[in-house]
Amino acid sequence: MSQPALVARADLSPYRRAIVFSDLHGDDQGFCALLEETGFGPGDALVCVGDLLEKGDASLPLLRRVMTLARNGHVYAVAGNNDVLLPEWEQGLVSDEDVLQYMTAQPQTILREMARELGLGWADLAAVQALKDAIQAAFAPELAFLRALPHILETPQAVFVHAGLAPGPLTAQDRERCLTWKAFGTETHPFARRVVVGHWPACNYRTGIVSSDPYENEATGVLSIDGGNNLNRWGQINYLVIEGETLTAGRLDHYPKVQALADQAPSADPVALLFPRTLVEVRQAGPTESRCFLPALGRELTIPNDQLNRYKGRQYCASRTDYSLEVRAGDVLSCCALEPQGMLAIRQGVVGYYTGPYRPLD
Repeated sequence: MSQPALVARADLSPYRRAIVFSDLHGDDQGFCALLEETGFGPGDALVCVGDLLEKGDASLPLLRRVMTLARNGHVYAVAGNNDVLLPEWEQGLVSDEDVLQYMTAQPQTILREMARELGLGWADLAAVQALKDAIQAAFAPELAFLRALPHILETPQAVFVHAGLAPGPLTAQDRERCLTWKAFGTETHPFARRVVVGHWPACNYRTGIVSSDPYENEATGVLSIDGGNNLNRWGQINYLVIEGETLTAGRLDHYPKVQALADQAPSADPVALLFPRTLVEVRQAGPTESRCFLPALGRELTIPNDQLNRYKGRQYCASRTDYSLEVRAGDVLSCCALEPQGMLAIRQGVVGYYTGPYRPLD
């Protein structure tokens, strides 16, 4: 049954700045780095566009840190689809059986963090049912905070929603669509006011050269800021700084930094394979890698098994690119991974491979 979205309203103009972010996914260290990099202070506001939780290993500390800041009245947050699991379980909208299956399959979830803090397990249905009662008793403030999150934040500066909005009044929006709309940046309906969303990693909108930097559809006024943090192989934290009429974007990541020691020319006609085009058919499974057919490319590739995953009964591989970065000697690169084809790196927001010499900076 469709449920109406909860709309909150605020005015960000009294603040010196508003710092906007989304999709931290349990990255408390990244949140602290964001506060430090932006110089967050008493005159600033924070706006979280959903998905504080899940996929990272510190959802509970992150939630508590945001709650502490919110007590000062300078934090505005909307719910993301990963933030509603606990309230939905509490309200019986998610079954104990579903939670058992989820906790078994998902190693990095706030549910496991809470269970460990309580000294409880989740090995079977009885254990999960006992855990539910214990969580409701021990984590009442956290549950209340998550339960109260609106789905839409309307301000004179912009509208903030985790995934997307249908045309029409904000008061007529559907809760589920606000939480789960996929690829909202490709919609064609123009909005009178800028709409800032997360949920769908910005790199998924790109073809050819990959970037996780914010993606803006200027024709519709939609600005997507999900950097794929704790999700993609080249994920980063994107943020916006709204200061008066000025909006600027920034990025940060956790990857080790290296300095390139040689120039490298960019490659022509790069191929990028980004979700959901990453669907694969495993033709020959091996102990460490598998031979897979990729329908989007019409050819087979050998893919490491740790880059394969199942989603809703179908097999997908991690996002891929074959782009050789344009690099100048002295450039600082974020080293995402060392792979047979070179260093998978980020240079000024652009993702690709670097094969030249370098020296570590960290």
